[in-house]
Amino acid sequence: MPSDSIRRLLLRHAGLESDASLPKALEALLTRLSSFEMRTLYVRFGQTVLQDCEHCSTFDEYALYALPWTVLGYIREAATIGALTIQGSGRERWRTYGVAAIVVTAVVEGYWVATATVRIPRDGLNVYMLHDNLWFFRHLIFLLVPVAIHLLPAAPPNSDPYTLLQNTRSTMDATMARLTSLKYLRGAVMRDPATRESADSWWTKQKVEGEWIREDENVQRVAEKLGFGFAGHEGTAKLKSNAKATVGVITQGLGIEIRTAGQ
Repeated sequence: MPSDSIRRLLLRHAGLESDASLPKALEALLTRLSSFEMRTLYVRFGQTVLQDCEHCSTFDEYALYALPWTVLGYIREAATIGALTIQGSGRERWRTYGVAAIVVTAVVEGYWVATATVRIPRDGLNVYMLHDNLWFFRHLIFLLVPVAIHLLPAAPPNSDPYTLLQNTRSTMDATMARLTSLKYLRGAVMRDPATRESADSWWTKQKVEGEWIREDENVQRVAEKLGFGFAGHEGTAKLKSNAKATVGVITQGLGIEIRTAGQ
């Protein structure tokens, strides 16, 4: 389509007279579009670049003129990803993937602009506008990458080691205090008839259940495989010996003295 036809079409859509004048920048653009090469550059770089760069005449010059604005968009997107993955956000590990996605997008866009074949039909209609489609996909990725990073699971925050040690120490002190009170608990339980009866009933029940478990063949078989066999007289003696040793270690650490029958 000749430039004059484009001018008449623009005037008709604008509701102006056929002899009306267009803005100077638009007139300059229409003058440039009289060249087929400029029309291919228009498809690659869009209207703004061809219209604003008055001194440009070659592909390289238009590319250099368009490059800063495109790169600025990618830098702004990288800064957004950096803000989303700032230290302490729990998403630091996603920063590399987000920036890599932006870099890959930039490389693909640059390669596509430089190597894509521009086809313009004789009637000038139904042209695949490379610049417009690249702009759309670029901003779509700019939108999706931050949203994806925000939706991805965040790592648990790293606790201060000193605070963690203090909390652990407090928990252990409380646990030790509770375990130490066990040596006073039995005496208190045995002094009250009701609690003494409940304790005897509970221990009797535990004894019965323990005998059921020890007599189970499957339990004996698994214990034997793990090296804790207790089947037979020797096994029972070994089990009692191990239990007594374990209780001895615990009570020794708590400062509790347990007297067995006959002592």
